[in-house]
Amino acid sequence: MTQRFYLLAASQVTANVGFVLYTMAVTSYIKENTGSTALASMITMTSLLARLLSGLSVPLLADTYKSIHIMRSVQVMQIGMLVGLYVLLTQEFTVTVLTMCFIIVGIISFFNGFFSIFKTSVVRSLVNDSQRMQANSLLSTIDQTFLFAGWSLGGFILSLTGSTQSLFITAGLLSLSFVCLLFIKEACIYK
Repeated sequence: MTQRFYLLAASQVTANVGFVLYTMAVTSYIKENTGSTALASMITMTSLLARLLSGLSVPLLADTYKSIHIMRSVQVMQIGMLVGLYVLLTQEFTVTVLTMCFIIVGIISFFNGFFSIFKTSVVRSLVNDSQRMQANSLLSTIDQTFLFAGWSLGGFILSLTGSTQSLFITAGLLSLSFVCLLFIKEACIYK
């Protein structure tokens, strides 16, 4: 495996842990302010539906832009949305704030779905054919391990920092993910 592959793996890990942490933060915020478990659980449903829609829209971008450019753009947009979400969570809780939370979660999840899909084509350009199965297996194992760790440790971090501060941690994780993507040389990436 190449150093670029490990940078991609680090980018995936930080993005996924950040995604888990921000999901927990927003879910906790909604539960605290509404007292409704049903509304809080709708965050996950919104996220799943948005990721499904992003998967359906991939063909519109796949032939136009390089995968690494899409992944970098997605990270920047997610960080921008997290800043907006932070500002929103510091406002007085209203139905408008609740609605905007769902909209922003949908947008972030939509972009996160792109990241997951385009990662596969980037792997194809970073490792040779004989290592591709090993690379994909390693990425899958890392992904599942850190998702499990993220859900396990996310509650602890959330209890220490609170919902709004957890968004700062998430923005930091996504920024680290973006930096890792910057070091993947474009010359090695093909559509």
